Amino acid sequence: MNPCQTMIIRIDTYFFLLIFLLFPLFSVCADTIFLKNGNEIKNVRAWEEDGLIKCFQYGAIVGYQKKDVVRIEKGLVKESSKPPLLWKGGYGHGDKPEFFKVIRVFDGDSFIASYKKIKIGIRIIGIDAPETGKKRGKGQPFAKEAGKYLKKMIKGKTVAIKSYGTDRYNRQLAEVFVGNANLGFEMIKAGLAEVYNSKRLPKGFDVRQYLRAEKKAKKYQRGIWSLGDKYISPKIWRKKKRVTYKTR
Repeated sequence: MNPCQTMIIRIDTYFFLLIFLLFPLFSVCADTIFLKNGNEIKNVRAWEEDGLIKCFQYGAIVGYQKKDVVRIEKGLVKESSKPPLLWKGGYGHGDKPEFFKVIRVFDGDSFIASYKKIKIGIRIIGIDAPETGKKRGKGQPFAKEAGKYLKKMIKGKTVAIKSYGTDRYNRQLAEVFVGNANLGFEMIKAGLAEVYNSKRLPKGFDVRQYLRAEKKAKKYQRGIWSLGDKYISPKIWRKKKRVTYKTR
């Protein structure tokens, strides 16, 4: 083998090694870094290195102190930009992916979706949005705003859910996702729902991120929290009005 052939082999080897190392940087990643200051670094590839949380963003590697990072949500968006999927048994589980299409939004925490032409009631777990009042008269302040906000995010779209079973009205209790957005968390963050007031939340449901978002929404008096002392929890309001739900 002459020196020229050796050089060509080495160049080819280094080329493929470089491609292997850089391939993740060119993947269509959808990680989100949540910072303590409230900022969200979205659609990046995030990893831990040298005591820092690093991400590849805008053509450069950026690092954040671990103490400044609340959490990282991992994700990957395929080039085909297909809608989010629902797996039987919960989001991210099971063998066969299926789709849930939102067809009707009732208020800030419940809606109807179709699955293989079957209509299913879904109640977003972990949150409690202001009551609309329905046919029982005037609803709570910000009830309409909450319903419009949720409708804007999901009506007519395909969503993925992580189910925690059913409630007494035969609705699916679920975390609901559109892309990387956790809808319950977004409602809390916008001040259009409170964290559901119950000590009996389903096993495996992590309410901590919701409580942190609620604390911040209160601090900045967003939505329902702008009412101050006049604010009434939906749970208390329901008891006074004796609100009941029918399976829709």
